[in-house]
Amino acid sequence: MNRIFALFLSFVFCFFISCAIFTSSGLVEVGSIYGFVNDEEYEPVEGVEVSVAGEGGMITYTNSAGYYILQDLPPGDLNLIFSRPGFESKMISCKVEAGKKLELDQILKRIGIKTGSIKGIIADYITNEPLVAEVTIIELNRTVTSDKNGFFEFDNVPAGFYLLKVQALNYVTSQTDIKVESGKSTDQMIRIFREGSSIILHGIEFEFNSAKLKPESYPVLDDAARILTMHPEIDVEVQGHTDDIGSDAYNLRLSQKRAEAVRDYLIDVHMIEPVRLIPVGYGERRPIADNATEEGRKKNRRVEFLILKEKE
Repeated sequence: MNRIFALFLSFVFCFFISCAIFTSSGLVEVGSIYGFVNDEEYEPVEGVEVSVAGEGGMITYTNSAGYYILQDLPPGDLNLIFSRPGFESKMISCKVEAGKKLELDQILKRIGIKTGSIKGIIADYITNEPLVAEVTIIELNRTVTSDKNGFFEFDNVPAGFYLLKVQALNYVTSQTDIKVESGKSTDQMIRIFREGSSIILHGIEFEFNSAKLKPESYPVLDDAARILTMHPEIDVEVQGHTDDIGSDAYNLRLSQKRAEAVRDYLIDVHMIEPVRLIPVGYGERRPIADNATEEGRKKNRRVEFLILKEKE
């Protein structure tokens, strides 16, 4: 009888021991932690390592949406570590409750990337009317569209030098060098040329019945050269026009020689590429004022730049 009782006590003891082992083996109710990891611009950060401090096996990584989940976590207090190269690591204390899911979203700060912004207005070069246009930072492949007021803006642009490309329907594509400084806004007024638009070069004077430029014309041509130098994207037809005094044939020849004289000055003095300048004389055929008056004839004796269509 004593033997049977001893066996019974031994069985009960082993039963309780086995229950303790069963419980301590982790077969208790567990919890989980999940959430999203974004950068300071609230863009998802992929590949962030999310781990439990001191628990080498409890590691996961965020996906392309910045989402992570850690499952089968024992109840209690723990420290969660978020880390990824290029970002400041972060350790968060939290408490896991049995049978519950804890949502824990995080924002990670980028390391060593200093940024600024670019903002500006896109407008027609001649009329200054605002334009809807596509504006692209070529090196970053980032594009925005200016609004009806011509306004555009890029935020969080890493400091450095960039090429800004502007494209609008029926306008010559423009490219502008720009510098972005950390913590600063770079403001740009960008004026672009409409294909087929004309610029009258007011103040160009020639000797009477001659294609010889008067010295007072040089500042006007110097300004024209600056436009061409600053805007290498444009090619122009250099147009010569006269009044109707004299024969049509004579005026055609004179206007052609005057257009060539302007082209030669721009090439010889300012080294503008010859292929960008096409001289054409129109004589008296395109008046902009009444040739019956001296004032009208003076307006008709002119030189214009016609903005040519962008090459395909």
